Amino acid sequence: MAINITTILREAASRSAKRNGLILVGIIFVLSLLSGLLGAGIAQYVNQQFLSVEMQTNALFVLPPLIAGLLAFIIGVATLVVSIAAIRVFVTDETERLPREYFTRNIGWAALNVIVGTVVFVTAVALGLVALVIPGIFLLVTLAFWSVFVAVEGQNFIEGLRSSWGLTRGHRLKLLLLGIAVMLVSVMVEIVFGIGGEISGAVGGFVLAQAASALVTVFSAAALALTYTELTALREEEGRLSVEEESTSSREGVESI
Repeated sequence: MAINITTILREAASRSAKRNGLILVGIIFVLSLLSGLLGAGIAQYVNQQFLSVEMQTNALFVLPPLIAGLLAFIIGVATLVVSIAAIRVFVTDETERLPREYFTRNIGWAALNVIVGTVVFVTAVALGLVALVIPGIFLLVTLAFWSVFVAVEGQNFIEGLRSSWGLTRGHRLKLLLLGIAVMLVSVMVEIVFGIGGEISGAVGGFVLAQAASALVTVFSAAALALTYTELTALREEEGRLSVEEESTSSREGVESI
């Protein structure tokens, strides 16, 4: 059996539009908005000698880099926690609530492994792309689910990479096509919001860009988690069929004797 790309895309969009999916979009949107404003604040502080007096009196534009950097770090950690919780939500059938345990269960361990694992994963894929491109794409597809194993099953990033390697075996071409499809959907969303931003001006464009980013983040997390559950179910079914075949072969062998 193989995964169904259309079904996963449709289900990911549906889950993103459910109550808890929309709440996640809202949370990530607010965090992205705050992060973007802080980034603008640092840039404006550095260049404040070129600003008008009115702009220099605005607290946002004169926020010292140290304070803005600290706040940005806090927002980054919060975003990471929400991303882990989103994966935990989407691997379940829950569509209404965001249980607190998804945000707190072993969250320090999971967050640390996601941070370190991301560095390792990105480095490995980048080296593969630099080498011959194809190895990088292969690693990107093969190791894509490591973060799900960290967030959901409590594995460290090394175990997650190994588990992802085994989980994707036999499905890698289909997963590559699914990844391309998710990317195309994400690009279309950003194009649509980008057009709206061009129409609405600088401030409106900034807000719409953060909204598009939040939607794409939640949709991608839903697609990743749903694909994980589909692959896990397929692996369990294949294991069950294998056991049944072995049992049947054993019975036939006994009968022939």
